[in-house]
This record gives sequence, C-alpha cells and structure tokens, in this order.
Amino acid sequence: MLVSDMQVVDAEANTRQAHSNLQEAWHLGCTGRSVEALTLAGEILVDAKARGDDRLAAQCDTDIAWYCFQIGKAELGLTHVRRAIDFWKLTGERKEEACARAYFGWLLLELGLPEEAIEEATRALDLADKAADPKAQSLATNVIGIIFWCNKQPDRAILMSERSVELARSIGNKNYECWWLINLGGSHSEGGYIARALGQPEEEHQMLVRALALTEQALDIAIEIGDSWAARLCLGNQAEFYSHLGEHEKALQCMVRYRLFQENSYVRDRQQYLYTLGQIYNNSGKFTEALSPLLEAVELIDAGGSFDSYVQIYLYLSQAYEGLGQFDPALEAHKKYHQAYLRNSAESTQRRARLAEIYYETKRFKEVAETESKRAETLEASYQKLQEQTDILANAVYLDALTGLYNRQYLDSRFKALTSEKRPYSIAMLDVDHFKSINDNFSHMIGDRVLGAIGTILRGQLRITDQAIRFGGEEFVVLFAGAPRGAADLCERLRSAIERWDWPEICNGLHVTISIGLASTLSAKSPNEILAIADQNLYAAKKTGRNRVVA
Repeated sequence: MLVSDMQVVDAEANTRQAHSNLQEAWHLGCTGRSVEALTLAGEILVDAKARGDDRLAAQCDTDIAWYCFQIGKAELGLTHVRRAIDFWKLTGERKEEACARAYFGWLLLELGLPEEAIEEATRALDLADKAADPKAQSLATNVIGIIFWCNKQPDRAILMSERSVELARSIGNKNYECWWLINLGGSHSEGGYIARALGQPEEEHQMLVRALALTEQALDIAIEIGDSWAARLCLGNQAEFYSHLGEHEKALQCMVRYRLFQENSYVRDRQQYLYTLGQIYNNSGKFTEALSPLLEAVELIDAGGSFDSYVQIYLYLSQAYEGLGQFDPALEAHKKYHQAYLRNSAESTQRRARLAEIYYETKRFKEVAETESKRAETLEASYQKLQEQTDILANAVYLDALTGLYNRQYLDSRFKALTSEKRPYSIAMLDVDHFKSINDNFSHMIGDRVLGAIGTILRGQLRITDQAIRFGGEEFVVLFAGAPRGAADLCERLRSAIERWDWPEICNGLHVTISIGLASTLSAKSPNEILAIADQNLYAAKKTGRNRVVA
C-alpha cells in the first residue's frame, strides 16, 4: 500500500472514530451527564478543526449549544451555535441549520431576550418545514411552545407543545418525547396559575392535575432511558404542582425521590431542588423548615444558575421570613427580589450588546482564518501560525465567556503539555482584593464588569507568549513562558496596571487592586506543585497587606 493510500485510510478511520465519539457525547448528554458530554465534544471539536473537518466541527458546535443549555452556560452556547449556523447556512443544509437556530432561540430565551428568541425559533421552524424533517420540526415547534409558555400564553404554548410531542413520537425519539412532555406539563401548569389569579379554582385544579399526569409520563420515560437530568426536572415540577394543589406530603415525597437522581447534578438543578423545597414548606406554613434550604440556595447564587432561580430564591425567602414575623430580613429579601428584576432589565441591554459582539467576532474570526489560509499556501510559517490561532479560536469550550480569557479546562490541558515539556516557565496566581465587598457594595453586575475589565487589562499587558486564565471566581492564573528571572517584573507591571485603571469609569467610588503569588520551575518540577507554591505565595501577599507581589 502506498503512503498516500495509508494516509487516506488513516484519515477515514479518524473521521469514523470522531463521529463515534460524538455519538457517545450525545448519549452522555441524554443521560444526565452533560458536563462530560461538553468536555468530550470540545475535544472532538479541537481535533476536527486541526484536521480541517469543518462539517464535523459544526456538528460539535451544534451539540455543545444543547449541553451548555442543560448546565446553564447560555452565553458560551451562543458562541458555539452562531458558528454552527454560519456553516450550515453556507452549505445549504436546512435540517442542520434549523436545529442550530432552534437551540439559538432557546439560549436567547434563557438569557431573557424573548424578541430575538421568537425570531430565531420561527426561522428554525420555517427551515425545518422546508426540509420536511420531523426531528427538526419537533425541536423548533417545542422551542416556540416554550416561548409562549414563558410569555404567559398557555393556550398557544399547549398547542405547540402537543405538536412537538406528536412529532417526537412519530420518529420514535424517546429523549425528545420526554423533554417535550415536561414542557407540555409546564404549559398546563401556567394555565392553572393564571386560572387561580382569575378566581377560577375548578379550571386551576383541572390544569394542574393534567400537568401532573403529563409530567408523570415524562418521568416514566426518563427512568426508562436513564436520563437523570430529565428525572430531576420532572420531580421538581411535580412537587411544585402538588404543593399548589395543597397536597404538601405528596410534594415532599417527590423531593425525596428527587435526591435519588442528584448524581451528576448541576448548580441550577441544586438551586431548583432547594428553592422548590422552600416553596413547599412555605405553602404548608412550615416557615422555619423553609429557611434552611432557601439560605443554602442563596449560598449557591454566586456559583451560577439562571435569572429565574435567583428571583425564586429571594421571593420564597422573603415569604419565609414574613411568615415567621421577621419583617426586616423579609423586606431585605424582597428588595433583592425586586433588584433582580431591575438588574435583569439592565443586563438585557448588555446581553444584546454581547450578542452583537458574538456576531461580529464570529465574522471577524472567519475573515482572519480565510486570510491566513491564503498565506499558508505559500509560507509554511504562516500556516503554522494559522493552525495555532484556529485551534484557539475554534476551541471556544476553552474560553471564559465573561472575561474572554482561557478557562480552568484550558489550564488543565496546558498542565498536561507542560508536564512533558522541558522548557522553563513561571506560574502566577492573581486574586482580586476584597471582591466580595465589591459585589456587596456595588452589585454583582459591577463585579462582573470588574472581572471583564481585568481580562482586558491582562490581554493588553501580557506578551504574546504568555497566557492568562480565569481560574475561578475572582482568581486568575498567568503562565509566563521562558526563564523565570523576568516574571516578577511582569507581575508587578500587571499589579500596577490594575491599580491605575480608571475604575470610577465603571462606577463612582470603585477602586480595585490585586494580590499576586508567583512560583517557577526553579521551585518545583510539576505544574501542580508550582501552582501550589504560587497559591501559598498569594496567601502570603494577602496576609501582608494585599495589593502586592510575593515570589
């Protein structure tokens, strides 16, 4: 066999294996293990880009959008799905574009952008109808139904959701049938809540009983196919429906069953469990019992979750305090509930701006890639540079949406590479001083803007060979390439740049500093050991007054 023939065979084998792995990722996402699915799909995406398999990359981007929805990372999902839409539109694949646009609409709704969501979902359904593909039609119809549900139009929501369930059944898709039945039950419950507000108790009872029956059907399917994510949704919803019907013991029994499916749960799932438990106790007059899960849910707010979770937590917390006659904390909780709506309104504008930025970045990255590709035809060096840039840009699963820096997952991958490399390097741990006070005194929205600004400063100050990573929360890591001797000076430059930044431009009275701990290959051999020493030095910087570098 000729070398060229062997290369073709290897390429075909790699492609088959990649598609098999992508199917495995989808299976993980359909059985409640969406973080694992996201990681695997991200790895396949990097490999597909490296091999120039743009179609497989677009399939990865489409699937990743769904995993991001499941675990509450909507903005990251937008970045991926926009790229997928561009590819499917370019290749004229209506079915695939319809699915990608349906996910896009769902993510937009998750971010509180209903106008943009309905536009994308409608376009998705139009494409699905033109492709005459029942799977894409089922997905797009379901998303439109959810939009009607969220906009308190249960009659229309029920019609669309029923149609989506019928389509799922017609193609034997158990996952879709399960998921859409959950939404159909939710649409009926919305009708029941509206009936209660209108003083129609019989209509309310009928709608909630129907919601329970539909959700029970979904739960049976979830258990049959092993989807713990869907099972949690079903049991949380059933508990809420029973509680509204006054059947609080049955509601609590649902929450007991809920705990059986909490393996592989995400922040949003845990929040829903806790605030639903608080709601049940409130509805049954057990306000003391309600406080514990609700206060635990408050502790999870900074870890993520949706706007809906945030407002539900503080609404039920204010009700619990009021029921106990503790009116000051009740008022404080209700203020935060009200502030959440004001904040969401302000952030909607920012999300629209971010959406426009995603559109722009996707187009710009594509143009950069095309330009570099032409250079690569004649210059090997340019080709290498393009390959490195493409890997970085394509691997959006390695990017932190808030700061634009690399994320913890990317750091893990770099640590694997550094373990086998012999070149010297340094690691700096950075931590924003008194960040909790910034959130408490200026709001979490301002805190997010501070983190975004720090990302901008780091990108502007670092050399092209250095890499900045958002480690988690207000902590950052910087990898400095080369001999360690100049790393301390670079850290001091970063510290000074952040201290001198025009922070009052973000908010009057705001001032931000950072503390930095630094270590290098002179101190230890493995990346994790070096990171641990840098973390110890960061602690020393904090203990000795903050706003300083300790090496």
